[in-house]
Amino acid sequence: MEFPNQNEEYGNEEAYDEGIETEDGGSPENASKRKEVPKSADSSVRGSRAKKKNPSTRSWVWEHYTREPDNRNICRCHYCGRSMACATANGTTCLKNHLEICKEYQAWIESNQGQQHVLHREGEGDDESSKLKLSKCSESVFREASNEMLVLGELPLSFIESLAWKHFCSKVKLYKPHSRRTATRDIVEMYVRKKEAMMKLLKSNKQRVSLTTDIWVAPTTGASYMVITAHFIDASWQLRKLTIGFKHISDHTGTTICCVLLECLAEWGIRKVFTITVDNATANTNAMEKFVEAFCLQGIDALVLGGELLHLRCCAHILNLVVKDGLGEVENSVSAIRNAVQYVRSSSRRLESFEHKVDSGKMTRGSLSLDCKTRWNSTYLMLTRALKFRSAFDRMENEDKLYNDYFNVEVSEGKTRIGPPSVNDWDEVERLVKFLVIFYNSTLVVSASSTVNSYKCYNEIVTIQKNLISLKENPDKELKVKAEAMKDKFDKYWGGLKKINKLLIIASVFDPRNKMKFAGYCFDMLYGKDSPESKEVYESVYNVLKDLFDEYNRAVTRTGTASSSQSSQSQNHSRNNSQDTDKMDFDVDGYERMDMAYSEMVKETGFQDSSTELELYLKEKIEIPKANPLGIQFDVLGWWRINSAKYPVLSTLAKDLLAMQVSSVASESAFSTSNRILDPFRSCLTHYMVEVLMCTEQWLKCEIRINERGVVTCQQMLADLELQDDLQKGTSFVFLALFLLSSVGCIV
Repeated sequence: MEFPNQNEEYGNEEAYDEGIETEDGGSPENASKRKEVPKSADSSVRGSRAKKKNPSTRSWVWEHYTREPDNRNICRCHYCGRSMACATANGTTCLKNHLEICKEYQAWIESNQGQQHVLHREGEGDDESSKLKLSKCSESVFREASNEMLVLGELPLSFIESLAWKHFCSKVKLYKPHSRRTATRDIVEMYVRKKEAMMKLLKSNKQRVSLTTDIWVAPTTGASYMVITAHFIDASWQLRKLTIGFKHISDHTGTTICCVLLECLAEWGIRKVFTITVDNATANTNAMEKFVEAFCLQGIDALVLGGELLHLRCCAHILNLVVKDGLGEVENSVSAIRNAVQYVRSSSRRLESFEHKVDSGKMTRGSLSLDCKTRWNSTYLMLTRALKFRSAFDRMENEDKLYNDYFNVEVSEGKTRIGPPSVNDWDEVERLVKFLVIFYNSTLVVSASSTVNSYKCYNEIVTIQKNLISLKENPDKELKVKAEAMKDKFDKYWGGLKKINKLLIIASVFDPRNKMKFAGYCFDMLYGKDSPESKEVYESVYNVLKDLFDEYNRAVTRTGTASSSQSSQSQNHSRNNSQDTDKMDFDVDGYERMDMAYSEMVKETGFQDSSTELELYLKEKIEIPKANPLGIQFDVLGWWRINSAKYPVLSTLAKDLLAMQVSSVASESAFSTSNRILDPFRSCLTHYMVEVLMCTEQWLKCEIRINERGVVTCQQMLADLELQDDLQKGTSFVFLALFLLSSVGCIV
């Protein structure tokens, strides 16, 4: 086997280096047969080699360095400007090491951490960190998410073992689902963990809670359940609602209701209650009387003013009772219009026929709405829309035979449908709508449970009362009689100052746009300006407000004294050892220091006069919010959050007053959920499991809404409260300084 000699190899390499092609593709045998090139051509080739383009860089470090134009072996850092050697033979290791210690580069990275990165599919892009990759969650996360799906979706516990769920997990390559028994055990453990966190939050909050409660009977099992909901305003001035109990009860007596309430509050460690909102059943009135007697044994600060204002009647229930009496008198007229609307909506042809008889406008199915017979507000909406097409219904009666035959068909036991609506029916309903519009707008306000509405309630009560008085003076006799009947029913619950809870009036005072001026104006409108009755009512409300402030001021003073004494013991101990060594301790009769006497006086009377802060708030000008082009309403909670440092006692009272619920809608809303949980296919659930599912679902939904809105979570609030407790104990002046700086940063 013959090998090429070294000269032939060298000649071939030289030809390759000089960029000259060999005749046979540069093979070793033909390397010596290269063409002779003239010197002029050789020089031109060498010149072209000198003008060759710079090779492209492949390393990522060149995004942060630039070569010197005069010397390509030297480069300069973009951040600190330092010159570095960058010869090709040396590599880029030294350049990477410099970036790790370059302070300017590290600062640039921190400032650009919030920027978005471009993501590529697998196989695209140079940066491995920017590639999309298929990932799989852990089995524990999958198991927890499956349990939360069962609770939030109100699914049967057996769904976790169903073919549908197993097929879904197999299709998307998830883990094998766990069993129904395991899911039940996990859900109970989740309930216990969350309950413990909620209890810790309520205990750390150190303020009163307002309760709402109601009773529901399951249609499938006939079992009675009592739902208890707690309302409070947290440290971040956000209204919170927690379902703390869904208890099974044996009967609906006042004694049973009282016992269940006491057991639930003891279970949660709640020792201070502001108000309890219930409906107007007689058993609830008896239960509240027994509850006051029993709960007062918890301590002197368990109830406000000895429980005199604890019982709060559900405003929505009262409005419902008043309206139902008015609807009962014209029930036949309402049924006639309801049947007429039902006929038009029953088919598309009937709707088209009705549309031809409408004078103006285009008819759709949404133009005429049917009501739910148990919800009077939906009945009001149906009647108001039907009145707009009164002439069209009259034409249907005169021209459409099928429309008239619809009311002549026998329905049951020889009875036919009520209708078609006559002229008298339309007149009766038109009078009724004038009353319903008053109650409808007020019901929308008092039925809100997720927003603060206690300061709006008295405005709605006075609005209803004032309009009923005006309708009583109407020249229409029938309208006047109906107004008198509704006014008598209204006075049964809210007539006079003795029948209304004064906290509803005081809550309106804590709206900085109203203060006592709005309450005084309402008294003058109802009882006459500067009348003796108006002045008497004003003085009565002001005295209750002053008593409330005095009680809260004493509580704040006791709390401040206790916390200050704990902190002063540790702080003054070192000061006394260093500063008081020069002072002689005179233990002599008659010797008294003025600073010590003043300190004792402050502890006994408080840091300020009990009426100063309240009088300052009432004497200041009312807030007149500027016109907002976006339509954002005035934030009462936000105003008190900003001014809490100026009014420390009043802000504590404002938290409890604004968290007060004027209706039991928050508790009644749980019944729609419980009806789905206790359906005929899940009637074998134990009472404890029903409570676990109900409470856990409400807590999970609350957390999800909080996370979506970006509000402070329960864990963050607990951490803040623990920090405040440490600061009150005076563990360190450094912690105090850090807390003040963080507070200033949050305000900014």
